[in-house]
Formats: sequence, structure tokens, C-alpha cells
Amino acid sequence: MHLYLADGVSAEAVEKYLKRSAENGIYIRAMQIVKGKEPMARVCFAPYDFETPMHLYSLSKSFTSTAVGICVDEGLLSPDTKMCELFADKMPENMTDALKKLRLHDLLSMQSGHTACVLDKIRWSDDTVKAFFEQPTTYEPGTTFAYSTAATCMCGAAVERVTGKKLVDFLDERLFSKLGIAKPTWWECRDGQTLGGTGLHLSSNDITKFGMMLKNKGIYNGERIVSEDYIKLATSKHSLDVNNGAPDWVAGYGYQFWLNDRDGFRGDGAFGQLCMVFPESDTLVTVMGEVGNMALEVEILYDLLDTIYGEKGETDSLNGYLETAYMPEKTENFNNDISFTVAENAAEVEMIRFFGEKLLHVELSTAYGKKEFVCGNGEYILNHYMLKNMTPSITFLDPAVNTVERQSVFASYKNENGRLYITLRHQNTCHVQHWTVDLEANTVNIHLHAGDIICNHLDLTPISDNQ
Repeated sequence: MHLYLADGVSAEAVEKYLKRSAENGIYIRAMQIVKGKEPMARVCFAPYDFETPMHLYSLSKSFTSTAVGICVDEGLLSPDTKMCELFADKMPENMTDALKKLRLHDLLSMQSGHTACVLDKIRWSDDTVKAFFEQPTTYEPGTTFAYSTAATCMCGAAVERVTGKKLVDFLDERLFSKLGIAKPTWWECRDGQTLGGTGLHLSSNDITKFGMMLKNKGIYNGERIVSEDYIKLATSKHSLDVNNGAPDWVAGYGYQFWLNDRDGFRGDGAFGQLCMVFPESDTLVTVMGEVGNMALEVEILYDLLDTIYGEKGETDSLNGYLETAYMPEKTENFNNDISFTVAENAAEVEMIRFFGEKLLHVELSTAYGKKEFVCGNGEYILNHYMLKNMTPSITFLDPAVNTVERQSVFASYKNENGRLYITLRHQNTCHVQHWTVDLEANTVNIHLHAGDIICNHLDLTPISDNQ
């Protein structure tokens, strides 16, 4: 855990914000507030930190927009760039009038002409860009808002086309390295096209540096990254999501940035990742967390901003809360060795074994080797292991995904009434796994959570008795 509060920042107001968030299924991992050039508040719950990269989901979109902006500044792209000219080799033989009119502006402002995102139609194709332009449209480009990660993917493809570089490589040269950010991971489509609208992994500190650059109108540490003109253009209203009633989602949409209802603009990602800029008060707020209701997350954050300044007061209570809120209670130790074979499942686990004395070892036998993680009792233990189809995300268990991927989890367990309750807090995503192991019924039920939302769930059904 970590806590820093500047003089004049109320510890009571911050603690009230964090507790109210948790009471509403909004679990903050890290939050930072900067006013002017000075940090006002930095809070991070154990076992998390400010430095570890985490999946940003759609907050990735704002980075793709910045890459577009750099290209616009250099004359490589323009909001009026027509896709049929930039990607002439990717157009279908019978090009529609809509495709002939489609501009980069339309993609940036989520007005591609589709009724919904078509990412599921293109991500696993052999040619992502070609597949996008083959998808039927309903509306005239530039007229109707439809939130689309696929459209952002095409914005990233435009950058890659004119620079001849992967999106992450281009931004590493022109943005990340200048902000003091190590070259990050960014997920790709099957054919190697950068996803653009999701899949970028950065830390709380990285997001805060990016937000400072935006707040300073494109300048970081005295160096111009992207022009003020583009920042102003990208954070101005170009379209409107009329179907979303939450105030901060009907205030308008720019070029991969949402406009705030109160003031300013933000980049945001699923399950609560926020980078919010408030120019009138010269304030930046970044949040990384596990959230179900993002509209409520923002509402509670606004209440904090209204009450944060005052007498600092004692910080002991807040420190204690940050140290213990997510930490498990110690229970009776598990002293046993139990294993059973399980039925066919997505993770391709064939046998599962629970053993140990004080620490609980979970051994998963698969066709691609044995995997093991260790759970603490009253504490978390960080584990790294490789497992197939068990990376929690929006695309979890997509039939086209069949890769063995690294899992980095903080693991703990409780042993109560003939059951093991295992918690796996993913270090690099905003997700948490909750395993319920009934040692009498021989069942393992796995729920993947973000905030109070169950994203997916998996049952490992036994086909043999305890051994």
C-alpha cells in the first residue's frame, strides 16, 4: 500500500471516498490527483502498486488518438483523409458510396456508419483491415454515433500505414520514451494488426504522466509531444451517444476522448480505468480499479473533488484501511492432500490437486504440463504460471483464442466448513478470480469478477472421487 496526501488534503474525505466506492462494488486499486504541477493525493491498496502495468481496456483509445495527432502534426494524416485512398488495396471490389466517403474523422469520432462495433467480425480474420471494410454499414459516415473498438483499430492501422511502424513502436519513439515510460505490451489481432482500441498495458504512474501531457496541452517536461491544436480538436465535441443516459456519457465525444459533464475530458476503459482532465481547475485524476458501474464511479469521484480540500487530520485510519481492505482473514490451515480428475474444460485441466500444510498448493495437470500456484492464509502470495484460456477479459473463452498465456496473480485462501475459498487477484488486469472448492462434493466453481460484475464463470466438474 502507499499513501501520500499534500497539506490541505483531507484524509477523512479520501477515506470516505474509498469506503463509499467499495460499498457500491467499486474497488479502487490506485488513485492519483494532481493540481497544477503538484501531486495532491496518491493512494494505493495492498497488494497493488503504482508501477505494475495493467490492461487499460478502452483507455488504450486515447493513446491511439495521440498517435494520430502526431501524424496529423507532421502532415502524414488529416481528419479528412479518405480511407478508400489510404487503403485502396484493402477495399472490396464493389465499393459502396459510404466507403468512398468514409474519413479518418468518422472513425475517430465513432461515426463509421455501423450500427455496433464489428471487432468480433474482424479480430480473428486473416486480414483485419480488409475485413473491416467488408462489414455492411447502415448509416452515412459521420452522422451516427456507434461506439466501436474496431473503428479505433482502423485509426491505429492508418498510423501504421503512413509511418511504416507498429503502433507501439511509433509511440515508443514519439510518446512513451519521452514520458519516461518503458515500451509497453499492446495486444494484436490474429494477423498482427495492433488492436488500437484496447489491449494496451500501462501502470498508474504511466497513465498519470500521459494525463499530465494532456493537461499541459501536449507538452511534457518542456518538450512538445503533440500540438495544442490537435489536443483541442481531439477533446472537442464531434459526436454524441444519445443512447447512454449517464451525464458523463452524453456530454459528447471527441477523437477517442469522452467529454466530462462537469468540465474537461477523459480517456476511460472498461471496469473503471480513468484519466480525467479538468482544465478549469488545472486538475488531473487517474484511477485504476475493479468497477461495475462506471457512471457511479465518476459520481463518487466528483464528490471527492468537492470535499477533498480541508484540514489534513490524522492518517492512521486511512493507512490502516489501505493495508487491510483487500487482505484476507486468516483461517484454519489446510493440512491435506486431495486430488481428482476433472471433465473436459476450456483450460484443458485434466487433474487438480490441493495440498499443503500452512500454504495451499494448487497443482493443475494439463496436456501442456503441470501448473502450480501457492495461496497464502491471511496473506497474498504473488504467483506466475502459464495456463490456456484462463486470462480474464471481455474476450474470455473466445473460440478463436487457444493460447497458453502467463497468469500473474496474488493468491490467498480460506478453509471453512469443508470448503476452500481461493481468491486470485490478477496483477496485470482489473479482474479477480473467486474459486469455491467443495471438498465433500468434489466441485470447483470459478467466477471471474470485475467489481461486483461476474464476467465469466467456469466449472471444473470431477469425474472421479478424491484420491
